[in-house]
Amino acid sequence: MTEYLSEILSEDHITPANTIARLVLSLILGLCIGAERQMRRHDAGLRTFSLICLGSTCAVIISIWLPQTHPDMLNGDPGRIAAQVLAGVGFIGAGAIVKSKGGVQGLTSAACIWQTAIVGMTAGAGLYMGAIVMTMMTLFILVTMERIERLLRIDGENLVLTITLGTPTPEMRKIEDAIRSAGGKLKESSMSADMTMGTSTVTFRLTLSSTISQAEIVKALAAQSDVTSVNIVE
Repeated sequence: MTEYLSEILSEDHITPANTIARLVLSLILGLCIGAERQMRRHDAGLRTFSLICLGSTCAVIISIWLPQTHPDMLNGDPGRIAAQVLAGVGFIGAGAIVKSKGGVQGLTSAACIWQTAIVGMTAGAGLYMGAIVMTMMTLFILVTMERIERLLRIDGENLVLTITLGTPTPEMRKIEDAIRSAGGKLKESSMSADMTMGTSTVTFRLTLSSTISQAEIVKALAAQSDVTSVNIVE
């Protein structure tokens, strides 16, 4: 059994057996990356990443299989099939990047989508160990590097807050002063009022120094009059 599996994995030509092996490996690796994104409650999760990984693998398999099956093919370049994967994935990644509420979100998800496509292409090319190592390194970056980034933020961290108030005409200056007093540095602010409900929503983009915690800012804002809720926008 081991010898048979080793023979399948070592074959250079595309066969039904190693095609299945590459697709199964691609599915597993795509699910691993997708699971990490899913656990963080991102819109692109298990299904998205497994499909991207599988599709990329299949594209590379086709680009290898075509010249193998049609050696006399004169027109066209089969390698373009795999090359266009990156262009197509770029559109998907761009859709994951959203600028809203004073900040840019989705950059890491977009990078993950691109990286997953590369993992799938690597598996499709038969570089099994390379695909596995890439997946392990990707998961290491996603899980571990976030903590390191926080430690390295000497100048502080960026934060987007959404505050709901029980009045359509909040005292903005008073709220801004509370943020500054708590150690926050304001960058942008926006407000929308609902005259029917008699409420308003204010969004602040600010920077916290390394000595100030998010909890301190939230506590300072929650103590203000008319503030009904304070939410941190991830």
